Amino acid sequence: MTETAQPQKRRKNGLKKLVNKQTLRRISLFGFAAFIATVIIQHVLSGENAVTASPEAYCRFGGLETLYRYISSGGSFVPHTHLSNVVLLVGVLTVALLARSGFCGWICPLGFIQELVTDLSAFLQKHVSIVKRFIRGVQKHGVFLTGADRYLRFVKYAILVWAVAGAAIYGVMVFRDYDPWSTLINIAELSLGPGLAVLIILLLASFFVERPWCRYACPLGAISGLFGKLSPVYLKRQENLCKDCAICTKSCPMGLSVHKASTLKSVNCIGCLECMEICPKAGALELKVGVPVIGK
Repeated sequence: MTETAQPQKRRKNGLKKLVNKQTLRRISLFGFAAFIATVIIQHVLSGENAVTASPEAYCRFGGLETLYRYISSGGSFVPHTHLSNVVLLVGVLTVALLARSGFCGWICPLGFIQELVTDLSAFLQKHVSIVKRFIRGVQKHGVFLTGADRYLRFVKYAILVWAVAGAAIYGVMVFRDYDPWSTLINIAELSLGPGLAVLIILLLASFFVERPWCRYACPLGAISGLFGKLSPVYLKRQENLCKDCAICTKSCPMGLSVHKASTLKSVNCIGCLECMEICPKAGALELKVGVPVIGK
């Protein structure tokens, strides 16, 4: 290789490391979070006579909560919802059919906030030893590292049924007062309700476990994961190339055993591709598009 070609190759490799999947994913997450933040600020500054759209108009789960009323009444909605909620819900479910729970890993602002808190936790553990010992101690005895984890993952389906059925029966969003996302987008109201308590617990939990809301409680993630089972996109682990080092499993924000799966089609996978990014063996994990198979 010539002397001129060597620095060109180094620059190319450096650019590849800089612009990788996770960089693009974080840019995407930041962009959508910034958009919602802008909508919230504009709405607050507009005051009571606001002509700007309410942040709740961008709530995807609101579309599912109002769907029964919208269909059964021929076009009316439960309070705090709008046609935009239904349109966004269709968008999320379409993404799920095309790319499984890609919405959760690449778009969801609440997921992004949880990741930021987890990043802060990692930073503090690296630089403050007492914080590291405390967090590691909690993680060692935490429910997410015990047999309770697999059962707690079903909670989000119970919340999904309760929220949708409650809205259909009572005509109001029964989940709204407990929804941390609803609390966050209405943060200017400074309401001291149960939603704020859930949000605080969620943020504190993110110091100890990655994406706790996504793992255990998110009803939108629950329906997205179920629709995603019909998606033709999945991760394939090439067993002949895999070193069985479990680095992919350790990097998974949803706590999935990637290194033990031949194909990853879990309803809990958010499509972040961190496992692919960190895998030390090229080709051991591949993103595949094939006939949709509903399996483990």
